[in-house]
Amino acid sequence: MKAIARSLRVLGWLAALAVSTVPMAAQEKPAPEKPPAEWDTTKARGQTRDIDFDTNEGTWMALTLSPDGKWIAFDLLGHIYRVPASGGKAECLTQDSGIALNMQPRYSPDGKAIAFISDRKGQNNLWLMDADGKNPRPVFTDKTSRARSPVWTPDGNYIIVQRQGTRRESGPEFNWSLVRYHQGGGAGVELVSKDKSPGWHSISRDGRYLYFDAQLCPPLPFGHTDPMLGCAQLRRMNLQTRKIEEITGGQAEQQDRCSSGGGVAPEVSPDGRYVAFGRRIPDGLESYKGHTFGPRTALWLRDMQTGEERLLMDPIELDESEEISRQMPILPGMAWTADGKSMVISQGGKIRRLSVDSGKVETIAR
Repeated sequence: MKAIARSLRVLGWLAALAVSTVPMAAQEKPAPEKPPAEWDTTKARGQTRDIDFDTNEGTWMALTLSPDGKWIAFDLLGHIYRVPASGGKAECLTQDSGIALNMQPRYSPDGKAIAFISDRKGQNNLWLMDADGKNPRPVFTDKTSRARSPVWTPDGNYIIVQRQGTRRESGPEFNWSLVRYHQGGGAGVELVSKDKSPGWHSISRDGRYLYFDAQLCPPLPFGHTDPMLGCAQLRRMNLQTRKIEEITGGQAEQQDRCSSGGGVAPEVSPDGRYVAFGRRIPDGLESYKGHTFGPRTALWLRDMQTGEERLLMDPIELDESEEISRQMPILPGMAWTADGKSMVISQGGKIRRLSVDSGKVETIAR
C-alpha cells in the first residue's frame, strides 16, 4: 500500500509539473464578467397590471398656457397632458415613456416646444419635447443633480431651473440654486447660488428681472421654516447687474412672533407691473372631508409700481413651505394669459380661470 501511495504522489507531482509547463495562452481563461445592465426607469419591475380609468380631477397639477392661449398643458400621475383652454378631452403627450415620471411642463415662448422634468434616465433632469409630445430629448442628464420648475427666458434660447445636488460629504443637500441652461444642452450657468435658498422663479418679459422666493430660515430642525414667521420672502434679481432686491420682508423674533407673512411662488405679469404670489391667511381655516386645518394659502397680487397688495383668490392649494425635501414646486404651476387679464391655476382638483380685475373664478371643464 505504501508503494502504491508513493506512486500516486509521483504521478500527481508529474501532472502538476505538466500543467505548469503549459503556456499561459493555452490555459483556459475565466470568462469576463458582464457589466450590470443600466437600470431602465421606463420599465416596470416585478409583477404588474394595467388599470384604466377616467377622471376629471387631479391633485397638485402644475400647468402652463400656450402663448396663443389655445392649449393648457398639465401634469397628472407622472404624465403630461394637454387640453384645449376652452375645455375638452385631455390628450397624453408622454404615453411612450413607460413608468417614468414626467412633470412640470412649460411652453416655450414660440409655443413649439415644452420643457419638462423627467426621470427617464435615472434622475429628475431637464427635458424638451415638441408641443405635440413628439421628439423628446434631454437638455441635460446628470444622476448626481436633480432639477425642477423649468422657466424659459423670453428669447426662447435658455431655460432656468432649480438644481440640487443629491449628495455631499456631510449628507444630502437641502438648498437649491437657480441655473440657466441653453436649450441645446451644456453645463449650465448659476444665476442664484444655493446659499440664497432660491425657489419658485419667473422672469419678466423684457428679460430684465428674475423673481424668486427665498427660504430665510434654516431647514433643520423641523418647524423652523414656518412662512407665518417670515421664513419665506419674495426677491428679484436684476439680471444685468446681478443685484438682488427685497420685494417682501420681515422675520419674527422670539420676543415678537409677528411678521409680514412674506410670500411664495412669485409669478410676474406679462407687462411686468404685477406679481401674483402665495401667502397664508394667519387665522384662515379650511375643511376637507370632515377635517379642518390651516392656516390656508391664498393668492395675492402686488403692484410693483405702487407697492399696493390685494387678495386675489382665496383659497388656493396649501403651500409646502415647511417641507425640506420635496421634489415638487412649493405650489402647483400657474400661468398668466398673454393679455394679463386672467390666470389659469390648479386648485381643488380642477383647473380654474381667474379674472384678475373682478376676482371671478371659472372652472375649465375636462
